[in-house]
Amino acid sequence: MRVLIIANRLPMKLTQSAGRIAFKRSEGGLATGLASLHTDVETHWLGWPGLHVEDDAQRTHITEVMSRHSFHPVFLTEQQIEEYYEGYCNNVVWPLCHYFFAYIQYDKKTWEAYLEVNRLFFEAAMKLIRPGDVVWIQDYQLMLLPGLLRQAMPSLSIGYFHHIPFPSFELFRVLPERADILRGLLGADLIGFHTPDYMRHFISAAYRVLNVECDLDEIHFDKRLIQVNAFPMGIDFEHYYKAGTRVPVRTLATTFRQQFGAQKLVLSVDRLDYSKGILHRLKGFAAALERRPDLCER
Repeated sequence: MRVLIIANRLPMKLTQSAGRIAFKRSEGGLATGLASLHTDVETHWLGWPGLHVEDDAQRTHITEVMSRHSFHPVFLTEQQIEEYYEGYCNNVVWPLCHYFFAYIQYDKKTWEAYLEVNRLFFEAAMKLIRPGDVVWIQDYQLMLLPGLLRQAMPSLSIGYFHHIPFPSFELFRVLPERADILRGLLGADLIGFHTPDYMRHFISAAYRVLNVECDLDEIHFDKRLIQVNAFPMGIDFEHYYKAGTRVPVRTLATTFRQQFGAQKLVLSVDRLDYSKGILHRLKGFAAALERRPDLCER
């Protein structure tokens, strides 16, 4: 059995400088979370390499190098990156799922690009899939892909995991393409979410939009039974536990102690995004200092 992971991004980043392309392992949350699976079973990964590449010779070179690591690139045009990824994914689905309704910037052409790229991934996947393979589709950028694969291969084992919140029906229903997205997701045999709340929101949306028969963790759709459940992604405890014993880490810790002395170090790591609550954290820290002035400069 092989597992084919299909995600918007490959776990290998491309960077370009002075006309040369360099390869580097991605440190993103999705790539890190699935790293152990990639070593436990024969796994192939299909996704965008993260860089716009037009030159055919460069595309061939990238494909050859990545295939040695069982990574298979899907190349996107600049327009597809702008309209599918920056447009529909990041300006519509992302704020909708995070309850930032006022941040949604809807444009019909971005939905058309979303359709186009999901079909592009479908065509690439069909070239890789073998009998007996398990396909595991990752996240909101590819919500139509399970349905496309199901139509082409009715007996294929398909899983889908939604790595961000799934909103309540009251918010999800404002999406013009809500029915198409739900039908796409229901092409999977198993649909996973991080929390039971997200799972219940999805089941509620499927029931109210598509009028399907639902149980606690099952949906009856198109003469099939789809399992829906919560699978919170954990961390690699052993990796971080053992990291504290490594010489480079201990050396850096000693440097920090010498630099800060008795001062407490507060650390928060996130990319600059309105959903990360960075401003709220800063306000919380400021409020703590106002209430406890004895902590200032400590």
